[in-house]
Amino acid sequence: MSGRYVRSELFADFGARGQRLLNASSVLVVGCGGLGSAAASYLAAAGVGRLVIVDCDDVDISNLQRQILYDTSQVGQRKVSCAAVRLRALNPEIEIIPIDMRLDCDNFADIASDCSLVLDCTDNYKARYDLSKMCRQHSKPLLYATAEGMTGQVALFTPSHGIYYDDLYPYPPPQLPTVGVLSPTPGVIGTIEASEAVKYLAGIGETLEGRLLKIDLMTMQFQVFRF
Repeated sequence: MSGRYVRSELFADFGARGQRLLNASSVLVVGCGGLGSAAASYLAAAGVGRLVIVDCDDVDISNLQRQILYDTSQVGQRKVSCAAVRLRALNPEIEIIPIDMRLDCDNFADIASDCSLVLDCTDNYKARYDLSKMCRQHSKPLLYATAEGMTGQVALFTPSHGIYYDDLYPYPPPQLPTVGVLSPTPGVIGTIEASEAVKYLAGIGETLEGRLLKIDLMTMQFQVFRF
């Protein structure tokens, strides 16, 4: 039993077997903002063996209210580079692959080829719909999350279930101007996304496959809908 993962391995439903499965897995995190900061941090800490992070933005001062991978000294620097430094410091035993480009249909197959799971941590509808279609085309499971204000959603779309984000929401709404979000919200939603990823990769518990979780932190109501 390794010292780093001893508390995970002591959890009977997970154990050494779950940790081995996690260490052998590869995850693609698309977006290193509020959701991606929380999800990638916990997946790195948990011991996902290979973490691919994709983003093409700079760190902005307005990000720091919720994007916990970055600090004030990194404003103006590239997000994936800063994120990679932080994640490697958090867990030097795993492989962190930063990719500083926009994910599209031309590069998706190469970037996602060895990944066991794709995490949608994007913040706009076009990216979300494009990612859903690419995951369907290449038979990749997609863990979706979104956060705004004090609300959020999480769902798991898999090839075996057959329904993806663009089936659940076939008509994209108009992209609104940037909406507000309170700083803990993407942290809570991104952490739930990470916990779902760990369950899926380790084969434990009941995942959100075929189900949509809606979260309202203002009223502390959690609702699950089957689709």
